[in-house]
Amino acid sequence: MEEYTHKGPVDCNKPINVAKLKGKTAIVTGGANGLGEAYVRALVAAGVEVCIGDPDIERGSKLEQELSGIKFIRCDVTKWSDQVYLFRQAVLFSSTGFISHVIANAGIHRQDEVFSYSGDDQEPEEPDLSVIDVNIRGTLYTAKLAAHYFIRQNGTHASQNQKDSCLVLIGSGAAFLDCPRGPQYSASKWAMRGIMHSLRRTTHFYGSRVNIISPW
Repeated sequence: MEEYTHKGPVDCNKPINVAKLKGKTAIVTGGANGLGEAYVRALVAAGVEVCIGDPDIERGSKLEQELSGIKFIRCDVTKWSDQVYLFRQAVLFSSTGFISHVIANAGIHRQDEVFSYSGDDQEPEEPDLSVIDVNIRGTLYTAKLAAHYFIRQNGTHASQNQKDSCLVLIGSGAAFLDCPRGPQYSASKWAMRGIMHSLRRTTHFYGSRVNIISPW
C-alpha cells in the first residue's frame, strides 16, 4: 500500500484520476436509489465491478439490467445474515475475488417519534427506533464485515505488498449542524464520525483506509 501524505483540502474543481479504480470490486449498501445509485453509476463509469445491497428489489433489478458490471443482492442491512450473504456474493461476483471498496450508504430518515409528543391525556409510547437500527446497527455490521474481508485479504502486518482497500461511511451535515425534530437522524450521523475516528487508528495495519462523506 502506498504511503499517504496529507496535502490539505481536496480541490473539487480539479478532475479526479480514477484510472486506479478500473477492475476493482466495490460493495454499495443502499445503492439502488438516491445518492447510493449515484455512487454506483460513478463507480461503474470508472470501470469498477459493483455489488449493490438494497431492499428495493424492483429498482435494484432494474439497475442490474441497465448497467454492465453490477450485481444486485436483496439486503436488509439490519439483518446480519443478509449482509454476510451480500459480502459472500460480492467475492464470488468479483473477477479478482478481492473486495477493494465498501460504501456504507444505507440509511433512512423519517418522522422521529423520539421528538413527537403523545398529548396531555396520553401515556408516552415506545418510539420507533428504526432510524437507529438502519443507520447505526446496519453500518456497524457493514464495517465489521468490511474489516473481516480486508484483513483476510491483506493480513494484519503493514507492508508495501498489501493492496489498498477502503471503507467509506456516509454521514451528513446533520452531524455538524443542528437538526431540529430529528434526534435519531442527528445521532446516527454523529455516530458515523465516531466510527471513523475509532477505526482510522488501526485500519492501516491491514492496508486499508476509512473515510466519511457528509453531504450538506
